[in-house]
Amino acid sequence: RIGVDMADQRPISVREAIALALENNTDIEVTRKNVRIAEYDLQAARGVYQPRLIGQTSYERATTPNVSIFSSNQKTTQGAFVGNAAVTGFIPRLGTIITGEVTNQRVTTDNPISILSPQYNSGFSLRLTQPLLRGRGFDQNRRTIEIAKRNLSLTDVQFRQRSIEIITGVQRAYWDLTYALRNLQVQRDGVRDAKQQLEHNRRLVEEGQLAPIDIVAAETQVATFEQAVFEALNVVTQAENALKNLIAPNRHDEIWNESITPTDQVELTVPRTTLGDAITTAMANRPELELSNVRKEINEIDRRYYRNQTLPQVDLIARYGSAGIGGAQNPNFSSPFD
Repeated sequence: RIGVDMADQRPISVREAIALALENNTDIEVTRKNVRIAEYDLQAARGVYQPRLIGQTSYERATTPNVSIFSSNQKTTQGAFVGNAAVTGFIPRLGTIITGEVTNQRVTTDNPISILSPQYNSGFSLRLTQPLLRGRGFDQNRRTIEIAKRNLSLTDVQFRQRSIEIITGVQRAYWDLTYALRNLQVQRDGVRDAKQQLEHNRRLVEEGQLAPIDIVAAETQVATFEQAVFEALNVVTQAENALKNLIAPNRHDEIWNESITPTDQVELTVPRTTLGDAITTAMANRPELELSNVRKEINEIDRRYYRNQTLPQVDLIARYGSAGIGGAQNPNFSSPFD
């Protein structure tokens, strides 16, 4: 056998072969990563409802020439420091948006007509937006979350389906190799028996009990069995390579130079079941049906969302605000009026 050291035997059970396939198969790793990606997508979709804190700060200083008759300064310098903060919260079930905002501004100036310097402008506002029709029962954010949930279920089912396919392929390849090895042994035994028969015929021909043509027939039979041995050996190589291709991590692994020897017994107990029980079990466990159901649920989510989008946009908006001004008297202040 080319490329295989027959002296380097590697006993392996079907369970060990399945474990190696699940560990080294790249498709399994890809589907496992897809599950993780779907989990992150769901986490990102839910993050849209996390409270949002927004802060803004700025400083500006400007000098402008005087164009007012109420000021005697040739130019006016004014500085402004702004610090604002806002927080937005959500009620996902109703589509409600609640926003609270605080504004602060500190203004300094040398303009003599400004009473306060520094001057503090502060404000507070609370705003509530409640959709009444469109977006109340179902909106884009909730649609994204529901689809992300279904996609996570979808990737789980795809992972299980791919695992089933790999396990089934490994078991099939394992028992194909077992059959090929036993068939090879049968063909070798056939060659041995055919050669014994040839020697027996030769003795009988020498004794005059058989015609010489019987030797030719026995030699033909030996050649036929020898050809069957080579064919069986080729089948063993193909079956072994098929199994190695499923369980080896790459083409450089040492297992390609080893001769695999199956250790599990062929005698397996046939499960006793009826046709009805088999159909019921298949309908309950087949991942293909679960994939169809999940896709159906995603389509239903889309129908629900687009049906909600046909409603008119009517929102209830409530707002409460308060503002105030404070500060210290401007030392440069002078009233233009007596």
